[in-house]
Parts: sequence; structure tokens; C-alpha cells
Amino acid sequence: MPESAKAWPSDRELVDQILSGSRDHFELLYETYFPRVYRFALKRLKDPGEAEDVAQEVFMTLLTALASYQGQSSLLVWIFGITRNKVNRCFRKPRPQLDPLESGSAMDVAGRDAATDDIVEARRMLGRCEDIIDHDLTALQRRIFHLKHLRQQPIRVIAEALGKSEDAIKANLYRMRRSITDGTPGLESLLRS
Repeated sequence: MPESAKAWPSDRELVDQILSGSRDHFELLYETYFPRVYRFALKRLKDPGEAEDVAQEVFMTLLTALASYQGQSSLLVWIFGITRNKVNRCFRKPRPQLDPLESGSAMDVAGRDAATDDIVEARRMLGRCEDIIDHDLTALQRRIFHLKHLRQQPIRVIAEALGKSEDAIKANLYRMRRSITDGTPGLESLLRS
């Protein structure tokens, strides 16, 4: 047991102090056990970032769960039970599938001579679209754009929210698209490819 863990007479007293609102006692708990929780998570997850996230989650959970501590085991054992559950959840999360660079599709994209130029051109066009949205559209059109394309709201819902007819929303969407495509030559062909 680390030296600082001996700074409190009993786990129950420490928990009672934290529950009564003592920030100092929670910091003592955190400083004493965080490194151990982190090492435990790191040993199992083999990823420092994920281990850090788990350790932080454990102490966030402690803030709400500490009142349920019964004292039937040591506080450290109880905290490690929470940590074990958090680590196990990480193993149950779906992992993103990454294609190895040797796979055909990744090599096709990476092998194209114009791939870098295409990315640069797409970013340039995206920047131009953002400028048009910010500076050329009216406040109403920007609001409609936000609701339709960022929040993915149906036209009927947008019309009700803004107190406009559905035809007015459709007309504004048409004018916005026209402004964006006219102001960004090559955008339509890029979107089709």
C-alpha cells in the first residue's frame, strides 16, 4: 500500500469525508489510486490513451457511485472492481476495421498519381463552399442549410420551425445549391465522381 494511502485512518472515514463534500479528501483518493488504476488498465488494454480514458472514467464513476460503497471490502478492491468493469467494456466495444496497406483497394487509392492533387482540390472547393455559405447566403438560408444538411431535418419540419411554407424552403434550398455550385466551378463533377 502506498505511503499516501496510510494518510486516512479508515476507508469508511475517507468515503464519509468525500461524501460530505471534501475536495481535499477526493484529491487524496485520486492521487493515491489513479496511478494504480491507470497501470491496471494499461496492462490489460496495451494502449496508453485508452488506459487514461478508462482511469478517468473510473474516477468520474466514483463521484456518483461512492455513496453505494458498503465497506464489505477495502476501498481499493472496490475501485478495482469498477476498473475491471470499465476495461471489460473496452473489449466489448466494436473495433474499427482497418484495411492493411497491402489490400487492393487501399493500394489503388494510394497508387493513383493524382490522388494528392484530388485531395488538395477537394479541400480548396470545400473552403470555397464554406466562404459562400458564410458570406453569400442570407441569414435565413444559412439557418435552412444548417437544419437541412447538418441536422438532417425534413423540409416539413424546417418549414414549421421557421414559419415558412415548404415551397419557400425548397426554393431557398435550390437557390443555395445554385449559389454554391456556381461559386465553386468543378464541384458538381467532383461530387459525381
